[in-house]
Amino acid sequence: MHPLDGISGELKTLLTSSEPPFIIMADDTPGITVLIATCNRAAVLSETLEALTCVDRAGIDCSIVVIDNNSSDDTAEVVKECGTRLPLSYLREPRPGKSCALNKALRECALKEIVVFTDDDVTPARNWLQEIVSSVKKWPGIAAFGGKVEVAWPDNKQPEWAMQDWMMGFGFSRHNYADGEALYAPPNYPVGPNFWVRKHVVQTLPFFDETLGPRPKRIMGEETSFLANLQSRGFQILYYPGAEVYHRILRETCTVPWLRRRAYTYGRGRIRAYGWHRHDIYLKNRVLWCMVLVAQASYNVLRFLSGFVLRDPKRNCERTVSAMIIFGQIHETANQVFEHFKPKRREKAEWSQQTTAQNYSTLERIARAPYEKVD
Repeated sequence: MHPLDGISGELKTLLTSSEPPFIIMADDTPGITVLIATCNRAAVLSETLEALTCVDRAGIDCSIVVIDNNSSDDTAEVVKECGTRLPLSYLREPRPGKSCALNKALRECALKEIVVFTDDDVTPARNWLQEIVSSVKKWPGIAAFGGKVEVAWPDNKQPEWAMQDWMMGFGFSRHNYADGEALYAPPNYPVGPNFWVRKHVVQTLPFFDETLGPRPKRIMGEETSFLANLQSRGFQILYYPGAEVYHRILRETCTVPWLRRRAYTYGRGRIRAYGWHRHDIYLKNRVLWCMVLVAQASYNVLRFLSGFVLRDPKRNCERTVSAMIIFGQIHETANQVFEHFKPKRREKAEWSQQTTAQNYSTLERIARAPYEKVD
């Protein structure tokens, strides 16, 4: 059997191309920078860093950067304690928001050839970093990669109401895009706990959108927005299931009310990423579009309320959570419409009037400062 048998035509073209779009690295193993943003979850972070001590780093020039998003707990002490066993660096970002924290690391850290993004509540497989290195060597024409994410439940017990695949995906970041290696087709992208990008690709992209993320506005979609932007510029993203992490679900997030709140922020995030709700109807008839939105909002109010009278936990959860996604989509669509049509005030386009987030929002508008090593 030929080594390329079973690989799709598009992937085979990338693998056999004599002129890949990226520079082939030397025989030396490329370095890895792992970025972890965290806020007031010292105990959770400690468990993740402990798990990272068991990951095989043999032959890999690896650095791990923890970005403290203005925590008031013992996060700094946890990083210091683990610093003797891991190649750790510590950054502090006072502005609230995961996107702000990641942007600070992208601006100020001495990034290595591969930039890995993960969360503070994961347990990587022992071969996680080795598989990441293998992926970029195997696919020199790919800009970004997403890995497999499985869910680790408290006490290893999955709630009976959390069985639907779509619910596991947005609610608990379970990610198993394909049986094997495959290119992502929009609107599918890797998830926050496990994706990696080549450094020189990161340096050609806008930063993470600082209006998205778990804090302060709680609109999901910062990673999706970042990766969609990357893909829109012609870069390809590959699913590589060999690099796997386990997303540890905290007890306080393992409830239906928590999932409903997350569904609402997820719905808002989808509008930010993909455009107005039922935009196809809007393009044909604006009056009809308004009527459709009102009808959907009314229907989902009834659907949400009826869900509470259902005794079956699975049906109760499915009905109320799906309704909350629609509520989020309609709410954010209304926000976008208001912003689109409200009168614009005249403002002086002066550099000094822009905020820090605006100054660093796109690489086209500024020349980025050189990276500096984190002490």
